[in-house]
Amino acid sequence: MKAGLNRYRIAILAGLGLLTLLLSLMATNLLSQLRDLSMAAGDNTQWSIAQLDTEFANLNAVLSEQLADQSYDDAEVQLRIDIALSRLNIINSGRAAEIFGENDEAIGLIQPINDFADQIIALSDRPGPLSTLELRQVRDMVKDVRPNVRNIALLGVRLGAEQSQARRAEFSQQLSRTGGFAIALLIGMAGLLILLDRLFQRAVRRDADLLASTRRLTSTVSASLDAIITANEAGEIIDFNAAAERVFGWDRDAILGETMEDTIIPPQMRDAHHNGMKRYLSTGKPRVVDAGRVELSALRKTGEEFPVELNITTAQDSGQQVFIAYIRDISARKINEQELIDARDQAERTDKAKSQFLTVMSHEMRTPLNGILGVLDLLRTTSLDQRQSRYADIATASGEILLEHINEALDITRIETGALQLTPQDFDLSDLMTALTDVFDPLAREKNLNLTLDVEDQMRRAFHADSSRIRQILTNLVGNAIKFTDSGGISIKVRGIHGPKSTSLRIAVTDTGAGIPAELQDQVFEDFVALAHGEGRQARGDGLGLSISRRIAREMGGDVTLTSTVGHGSTFVLSLPLDRIEATHTPNTPVVHQPAEPARPCSILVVEDNTINRKVLGDMLTGMGHTVQEAVNGADCLAKVDDTAFDLIFMDISMPVMDGIEATQNLRSNPGPNQNAHIVGLTAHGREEYRDAAERAGMNRFHTKPIRLDALHSILADVTASSFPPNEGIQTPGALADLISALGVPKVQTIGDTFFEELNAFLDVARAVDDGSALAEAAHKMKGAAALLGQEALETPLAAYEHDARAGDLNDSADRAHAMDKIAHEARTAFDQALTAHRKA
Repeated sequence: MKAGLNRYRIAILAGLGLLTLLLSLMATNLLSQLRDLSMAAGDNTQWSIAQLDTEFANLNAVLSEQLADQSYDDAEVQLRIDIALSRLNIINSGRAAEIFGENDEAIGLIQPINDFADQIIALSDRPGPLSTLELRQVRDMVKDVRPNVRNIALLGVRLGAEQSQARRAEFSQQLSRTGGFAIALLIGMAGLLILLDRLFQRAVRRDADLLASTRRLTSTVSASLDAIITANEAGEIIDFNAAAERVFGWDRDAILGETMEDTIIPPQMRDAHHNGMKRYLSTGKPRVVDAGRVELSALRKTGEEFPVELNITTAQDSGQQVFIAYIRDISARKINEQELIDARDQAERTDKAKSQFLTVMSHEMRTPLNGILGVLDLLRTTSLDQRQSRYADIATASGEILLEHINEALDITRIETGALQLTPQDFDLSDLMTALTDVFDPLAREKNLNLTLDVEDQMRRAFHADSSRIRQILTNLVGNAIKFTDSGGISIKVRGIHGPKSTSLRIAVTDTGAGIPAELQDQVFEDFVALAHGEGRQARGDGLGLSISRRIAREMGGDVTLTSTVGHGSTFVLSLPLDRIEATHTPNTPVVHQPAEPARPCSILVVEDNTINRKVLGDMLTGMGHTVQEAVNGADCLAKVDDTAFDLIFMDISMPVMDGIEATQNLRSNPGPNQNAHIVGLTAHGREEYRDAAERAGMNRFHTKPIRLDALHSILADVTASSFPPNEGIQTPGALADLISALGVPKVQTIGDTFFEELNAFLDVARAVDDGSALAEAAHKMKGAAALLGQEALETPLAAYEHDARAGDLNDSADRAHAMDKIAHEARTAFDQALTAHRKA
């Protein structure tokens, strides 16, 4: 802006100078012409030229008169000659000479006159008076030259008039030009005045804007919460706002002129500041200047150092560079940040301690629970009367509930620490839902509730997901529905929205219970929240089930939601994304499984540091007919495996001296009789925590404590089936063996006879009756009895028949009944052979 104003000033001054120069030239020319006109009027040149002829006439008259009178007056003659000659000088000089100029006619006329003058001068200059002869000669000469004199006078008048007219015309033109230039000058001056006025107005506005901006800036700087300090190149403070006074404790008047090094920069940073300023002024390369906000330490007047946030910029002032520092006292922020960090660390330590506490407690509770449930399983294999059996069942059920609580506590720990692992696998959703309904159907019937399952046809197929977690969520939802519904029923509806490769699963569990008020619906998903029964349903007896279910669902990419109306019931909806896979079999075709062979006697090593758990597991295995040795830790295990080959090793994961992971790694890496032994890992922790480590170490399978009698049967059956050749002798199913051990052969024989009689009656009815509901109920009862007697070959087709009967798909009922006749005959033969073998034993 300043450069623009300078250019305006230069242009205006140049214009004014040019106009002044033009006016000066025109005025000079005008004055010259005016002077010329003035001179023509004063000399009266034309009159003087005309007088030349008169004087020559007078001279001629005097000469003629004296010659006639013969009276000679030499003085008078000389006077007339002198007057004539003086007039003659007019035409040779002055204004007359300018009039004649180079005029040829004038030159021709003047030359004789000048010759006459030369002759007269020569005569008159002689000593003595003129003689008569000389007078007559002069007279004759005058007569001869008079025509020329007369003509030159006339020519002078004429030329003078012409030149005067020309000068007047030129003067008139000059006046016109001068007037035009004067008008133009006036217009130019007016334009310049207008321009100057606009420039002045603009300057006034700019000054006003600058003044307002300066006032705003001054007000902003004064009111700023940040300290603003301005310093020159020498580091001297030239401005210090009110906030800076509050921050640093210095008065503005006292600190102005002082250097920053001596006032606000801590001693240990002064050399760095000095060198940095020197480097910047010499090279122009900044480090802190214009580098954004940086955190440094500053010094108060009291000598106290405190943290600040600093931003330095530069500006030009009167050709010198000034530095503007914006400084914010961040002491309070740093204190708050540290408090937040301390609070966060404390919360993390507390959360970690809570997780560790839950993990340790669940482990410590699972360890004695392993012994309790194991002993109860052993107790149920002995001869008990009805009351003792009931007590054993109650104790077992209570232990299983406690185990469920422990598992849920572990789930919370895994979810909160991000250690929850999902195990996706292929599964048939219809089979999963049917099995789940079968489990809860007896509980519903105990409360006279109707439990129904409705699976959409498109959902009767195989999917890929963590089926165990889906079963865990649904178990909680259906269990709660039955628990908190007193009348009516529970319906389970399975629907889906199908995409190109995946399906959005939606399972709705609806009950006819008391319902949950809208203001309490979010609370049922919180940890350890249980609603009073009078207010509605409680989340679960332990206050964890729904919270864990929702968290697991969200970990799987879905959710659990609730809609409820007080007095009309509630609907919990599980939504999950599932990957579809090709079905491996047709659901309507019964799949026949051969009964699993019981385990052969095996040599087994139990590695367990807990004496009770080691003793209970050993007794369970010994009671099953196996040879058992014990080791108290991994090192003890390695000492025992050097000399004896074992068919199976149960290896605890967490043990003193040497844990199960390290012991397994040693077994697999060192040649010996047990390098390829089947190793089953046992842990009181969750499966996810040690699954990967156990698999890498070389364990064949992994099981969470407590290990139950039925789990042992399954493990041993799988191990012996893969380790030994098929046995031609008679093998008793595990469930049947447990039943025989508990009730004895005679009672089991009676129960078996009743079962097979009812089975035959069911098959006869199935051939003739098409009442799907009645056949489904009958098939359900027969399936439960088959499971009790260990008749797995019958259990699977009966389950399929029940499913199809509930769905109304009984078109081939007679053919399926005929197929089950053959299976029933084979199962009866195997059942009788097993009882005979036990009698002989």
